[in-house]
Amino acid sequence: MLSKIRGRKQPKTYGYVFVVTYGRSGSTLVQGLLNTLPRTLVRGENNMYVLHLFRAMHSVQSFRKTHLKHNPKASHSAFFGLNEITPASFVESTRTLVTGHLLGSVAPDEVDRLGFKEVLWHRIRPAETEAFFDFLDKAFPGAQYVLNERNHDKVVGSGFWQGQDQDEVMQAITRVEEIQAFLRETRSDRVLDLRYELLTSEDQPTSDAQLRSIAEFVTGSCDDALLGQLQETRKTGHGPYPFGKSRDRDKRRAEADSSE
Repeated sequence: MLSKIRGRKQPKTYGYVFVVTYGRSGSTLVQGLLNTLPRTLVRGENNMYVLHLFRAMHSVQSFRKTHLKHNPKASHSAFFGLNEITPASFVESTRTLVTGHLLGSVAPDEVDRLGFKEVLWHRIRPAETEAFFDFLDKAFPGAQYVLNERNHDKVVGSGFWQGQDQDEVMQAITRVEEIQAFLRETRSDRVLDLRYELLTSEDQPTSDAQLRSIAEFVTGSCDDALLGQLQETRKTGHGPYPFGKSRDRDKRRAEADSSE
């Protein structure tokens, strides 16, 4: 039996990259650019469910500390088996679960890097920030973080945020920027700063510098052929209303309503 365990094929290890930003910052374009890179698969938003896994771990560990005195190793204990629920088991299970979700129907050997972009990072409470990212780093060793930003007036005026309380919108954006600052300070070698205005600049050298930085950050290099592919992706735009088209959409709606 032991020889079978030793000879068992180990699961493939991946590099991980996560886009940390807020809604209407150009995050879907960044997602598309990352997916243009060779052997890289970055999925879209998932309602930040990894945060719930972290909180579940924290909750059960607090419960575990309280009741370890009740001899959970004994079969007659009301807490039998509670000692087996460890932080390490949560970390391993989270890696397996999320990696499987990110791969989906894609064969494991087709990619080397996995990740997702999310716009709900503001849900992380200030008091749990450090512990959450420690958990994320353990579950996804060497994780890289792409920090995407955009001018606030363009973000707040977009279709995504319209109709929401502006104070709450700014609180969400500010909270994400606090998290971005935390990552810069604590993981400076594993973060990349992007800015939508530079990425979509009509000045090609400015835009190309951002595109090259993405490739170099994730894959280690960027030749002219890959830069050309990234340029094509950038021209296409991503999301339901890329390049600020939601503003035009809402303007047309307002004009139509006023003419009725």
